[in-house]
Amino acid sequence: MTLEDPVEYRIDRITQIETHAKIGLTFAAGLRSILRQDPNVILVGEIRDVETAEIAIQAAITGHRVFSTLHTNDAVTAVHRLITMRIEPVLIAAALGGVMAQRLVRRLCESCKKEHAPNKAEKEILERNGKAGGRFFEPVGCKACFNTGYSGRLAVHEWLDTGRDIKELILNRASVDDLRAAAKSTGMKSLQKDGVEKASHGLTSLMEVMRVTHEEAGS
Repeated sequence: MTLEDPVEYRIDRITQIETHAKIGLTFAAGLRSILRQDPNVILVGEIRDVETAEIAIQAAITGHRVFSTLHTNDAVTAVHRLITMRIEPVLIAAALGGVMAQRLVRRLCESCKKEHAPNKAEKEILERNGKAGGRFFEPVGCKACFNTGYSGRLAVHEWLDTGRDIKELILNRASVDDLRAAAKSTGMKSLQKDGVEKASHGLTSLMEVMRVTHEEAGS
């Protein structure tokens, strides 16, 4: 069952509910109704308030698989967003299986992209993400891509696996920096690192990766 605002894609054999705040059908109200039917999997389009967060967390720790979205800069800050919504860390640690952050970058046009030598700023990004070599490309522009140099988009991802070490840090209300450091030590690939890897395969440009992940420059 899903709760969405709005329902964007119709899916066969899935009960999809569109929220309507004017008649009281909020995410929280809809989620309460859904739980009475005891579904195995619940999709909550977005956690926007404390009430929805509390119900979603309770559903997750009572045997339901719950998927939802939060608007945050990256996967790690999603944990702190829940804490600032006054959700007890012990409940977050018990309920949270993982967090996937994603952003869209423009895909280089295969018809006109050309090889590119990284500039100073781009070299700093490569060094920060442990990428010493590789072939990189830049946009040019042609009729096929309407002179933009790009055609289509692809996602860059960051997966935070809430294993034992991360759960302990959540219980201790660790800072975002401590959580991020622990996650990277256990193998988490940042949005920027994933973007750099995709750029090294010629899928997008380093310029585009820097544009989309600019806030990571100090992390």
